[in-house]
Amino acid sequence: MRLRTQQAQAMTEFLIIIPVLILLIFGAVQAAFIYSAKTGLNYATFQAARIGAMNNAQYADMRRGLLRGMYPMFSQYQDEDERLEHTAEEVDNYVLITRINPDSAAFNAWAEEQEDPLGDGEAYDAIPNDNLMYRPMQQSPVSIQDANLLKIRVQYCMKLIVPMVDYLLSSTSKFVDRNNANKDPASFREVSRNTSANYGDVCRSRRGYVVSAEATVRMQSAAVDDDQCESGGRMICP
Repeated sequence: MRLRTQQAQAMTEFLIIIPVLILLIFGAVQAAFIYSAKTGLNYATFQAARIGAMNNAQYADMRRGLLRGMYPMFSQYQDEDERLEHTAEEVDNYVLITRINPDSAAFNAWAEEQEDPLGDGEAYDAIPNDNLMYRPMQQSPVSIQDANLLKIRVQYCMKLIVPMVDYLLSSTSKFVDRNNANKDPASFREVSRNTSANYGDVCRSRRGYVVSAEATVRMQSAAVDDDQCESGGRMICP
């Protein structure tokens, strides 16, 4: 009788542990995808900062760097045109660039009117980039040398594709507003920079998880404040 009562013990223990085991396996797979996306985003962010430093810290050129850097992340698309189209869609709808430096205070302190810095025949206020070794070092609020450091942060809402884990991670992400579960899907492009808390709605709508990366490079051209920094633009500029 004692042996008979213990015959189902292993089955009971198996039924208890199997959901946890499956969740751990799925979680490990999704963690590998997140790590791969983080590695690719680090490279893409550096490309964006490097090209932006060569082209007056303009969003259009940073976007070009992101396209170049994130293109290998979508190797599941065999057709090159289709892959490029998908990469552009991801960048335009699920990527947010924050230009941390130079900020508005740096432009207010150091920007000078320059003729044709963008090559379009117009004059713009730009932070000088020449003879930095011989320029004054005073802080107002930052030195002109520090104002010539381009620092950007890129946030990418990557789509989670592993079952169960996608719901758990998207629900626990600090960028996701779980109180707005009934809102229509949006995109980073559609959300004003003045309501950055709503960027979580974008990831909620696609079961996503926000991956971030930062890069800092020295400007190789005069930084010009970008129109994309204005309200409703695609880049946040403090």
